[in-house]
Amino acid sequence: MIQPPLLRALSGRVQMLCLAGFMGSGKTTVGTLLARQLAWRFVDLDERIEQSAGLTIPQMFERLGEPGFRQIEADQLRAALGRAAELKESTILALGGGTYAQPGCPEFLRNSGVPVLWLDSPVEVLLARCMTMTGRPLFRDEASFRALYGQRLPSYQLADFRVDSSGDPSQVVAEILGRRIVGAGGGEAHLVVEKPSS
Repeated sequence: MIQPPLLRALSGRVQMLCLAGFMGSGKTTVGTLLARQLAWRFVDLDERIEQSAGLTIPQMFERLGEPGFRQIEADQLRAALGRAAELKESTILALGGGTYAQPGCPEFLRNSGVPVLWLDSPVEVLLARCMTMTGRPLFRDEASFRALYGQRLPSYQLADFRVDSSGDPSQVVAEILGRRIVGAGGGEAHLVVEKPSS
């Protein structure tokens, strides 16, 4: 197994944050607002995956199946972390709804020194939000939605931080900033890539 580079904040502040959560939890909306507040870069993992594959996520599920999609997802997650370290860019990374629930992902991010914030909302709120959204290959009906949520919940609970994301996105961002989960980066270099000793 490839060892991830360890990302360490020089200033002692967090310089990369991953947002995890179920579909409809607000990862993209909250992530964009948070990155804007901090003057950090925002990266949406699902968008990166679509750009790299030249296909939409529903098309990937259709053509490659979920295992094929998950492989591309894992590769793009490593690439996003590598790019942030290489360019010394403070980054908010929105994971896909199922990314953090994949075997080994929580450990990979922990070993990389990247904290994970779980945007948590009651399943009823998530369901109401997703009813109006298109392009969700794993959203079929309410029963399967609830079952998938139950399946992924134990993974989300492994996150370093948890914030209720059922309210207004700007309030969610204010809470994240108020809890000092992330700090605004100065002009100095943010990240050092260390090769793990193995």
